[in-house]
Formats: sequence, C-alpha cells, structure tokens
Amino acid sequence: MPAEDFAPIDTNWLESAGSLWTTPFADVPSERVIVDPIMLSHAAGVYKKSVEYFYGNPDEAVRMVCGACELYDITPVGHFLYADYWGADYGGELVTKAGAPPALKTRPIKTAEDVDAFRVLPPEELKDGPTFETHFKALDTVFNEYPQMFAPITQLGGVLEVATNWVSIDDVFMWMVTEPEVVDKLLTKAGDHMESACSCTAERYGANVMITGSVIASGDLLDREQIKRFGFDPVSKAIRKVLKAGAGPGVYLHLCGNHADDYDMWRTAPMSPFTVVQIGYDGKDIFPSAKHTEAFGDRAICLGCVDTKLVDRGTQMQVYEQAKSQVLAGKDSPSGYILGTSCECPTFAPPANVRAIVKAARDFGQYTKF
Repeated sequence: MPAEDFAPIDTNWLESAGSLWTTPFADVPSERVIVDPIMLSHAAGVYKKSVEYFYGNPDEAVRMVCGACELYDITPVGHFLYADYWGADYGGELVTKAGAPPALKTRPIKTAEDVDAFRVLPPEELKDGPTFETHFKALDTVFNEYPQMFAPITQLGGVLEVATNWVSIDDVFMWMVTEPEVVDKLLTKAGDHMESACSCTAERYGANVMITGSVIASGDLLDREQIKRFGFDPVSKAIRKVLKAGAGPGVYLHLCGNHADDYDMWRTAPMSPFTVVQIGYDGKDIFPSAKHTEAFGDRAICLGCVDTKLVDRGTQMQVYEQAKSQVLAGKDSPSGYILGTSCECPTFAPPANVRAIVKAARDFGQYTKF
C-alpha cells in the first residue's frame, strides 16, 4: 500500500489528540487522560494485512499505525518496534514466522568464552546495519509523511533482552548460576550497545527516546537479588551512559511481567524529566495505578495498565471496568498519567475491547488537578 492509498489524518483530531498527549509531559491542561495501548501489529488487522506483511514493510506498517491511532482515538505516535532487534547486526539469522514478528534462528555468541571477544559495534557501523535499515525506514516515513506523529524511539528492552539477542536465553540462565561474572560482562556490553544504538537515533533526528526496563528480569523468572544484579544495576548504568552521551532525553521504563517484589527498586533508577514508567503486573494481577502513582508519581509519568490478556480474551465490559478503575486511581498523578496496556496491544484483540479502554478514559479520565 503506497502512501497515496491512505486517507489523510484529520487535522482536527490530530490537534485534539496532540493536546491530550502534551499534558503528561508539559503539565498543560487538557480535557482528559490520553490512551496509549502500544499500537503495533494490531494495526495490520485494521487494514486486513498479516503480521508478516506488517513487519516486512516498515513504511506501510507505520502508515497503518498512524491510521489506527486516529481510528481508535489514541496517542498520535507512529510506533514501529519488535522484540528481536540487534542480533542480525552481529551475525545472527532472523527468520519470519506466520503470525509473529521476525525471530532469531541463530545467535552470534555460542560459548562463555565468546563473550570476552565479542565486539560492540560503534554508532558509525551500527547505523548501517540491518536493524537500523528497517527502523529508519519506518521512522523516516513518519517524519516525512506524519511529522506531527513522529517520535524518535529506539527499542531496546532491558540489558537482558539485548543480551539474549546475542546468546540463547537458556545459556544466559545457566551462566547466572555457574558463571555469573560472564553474565556481568555480557550485560556491560549490552549497555554499551544501548548507548551506541541511542546515539545513532539521536544523531539522525536530534533527540531520542530509549525504551528499556526489565522484561526477562521479572519476579516470574528471577529473585530480587538477581533482578538487581542482572537487571536494575546494568540498566541504570546504561541509562546514565545514554543520557551522558546526549542520546536522550526520553526514557521509557517498561517493567514487563510481575514486579511485585522489585518495583520499589526502580524508583531510584536514573530518570530524565521526560521519563515514563510502565509496570505490568503485581503478582498475577494487573499492577494497581494507585500503588504505581504512589511510588513513582513524583518522579515520572505513570503509564497505568489494563491487562493485555483481558483485552485479548475478555469481554468489552470487563475491559471497560478495569480501565475505569485504573484511570480513576491514576489520572491526577503529580507528574502525569497515561492509560495503556501492560504490553503491546494484542494483534488479534477485538476492536471493541480496544475501544473500551478509550471509552473509559473519555468517561472517567477528566482531570481534577487543573
């Protein structure tokens, strides 16, 4: 689908959505809380395209995302992200699977001995690699065709997510027990890569938003001490390096999964004035916005979550009620609040359920603090 096949974005909607989106970052009064369900491959279904088509055609993908943002009345940002970035830049092999983003078939690091010799690519080499070839095609499309919906985002995940694009997750977990100092070295290199990647985006567009945080390093897989050593500490170090290199100012801390036992640790993570903190779950339950804003509301914008499993499989009323509860508890958070989902908007979620989140924000998300 070339650009001329997409209808123009309504300028009145864009102005209104832009106003809602500005409030959490600039504390400028607007009508209500904005919704950001992390719209990605769900947008492919809006245009009757497959997930493989979406990720194989980044320019068309972001056009679909921008159109879906208007359709659902959500955050006006042209996202393009997927999990298995960076492995191919270092010699790994990506494969395409039906109904899924590209995934790594092979990884460049095979043994613990390979870690010492592993070389992190500097920005001048990384920017010409396969990841940025794809990513910049998407970002350039938004920049040129939808400039008011542009955000210079670099998708990273936490240091463990970067590291497991270089070496199998099974080996990483084994080394945590048998050779933890090897994992420390690996994660230091992952942090160096994060600085390099963010510098590429910042150099091209003049600014950068790093998406990082803790996905693998969650309470479902690691204990608190392990999360600190293999998640919090190296991620914090990487954020400092990125900001010191001038590759900010945006920091998006995506704490995916269960963080009941370690969420408080992240309160002391490095943050810029443009930091968003998103926490998925409190045990098996969605992380409560009241608890979230109490812990982080004085330091960062809080992205309160609706359970993605509920969005994918629940009823419209179940989604609406959970979104209502979350937005009522979080909407007046001191540093700003966004209502979203605990991870990417499910690809095949019923559109009625996505709209239910927006309806709850419209019905109950009016600010009282202004």
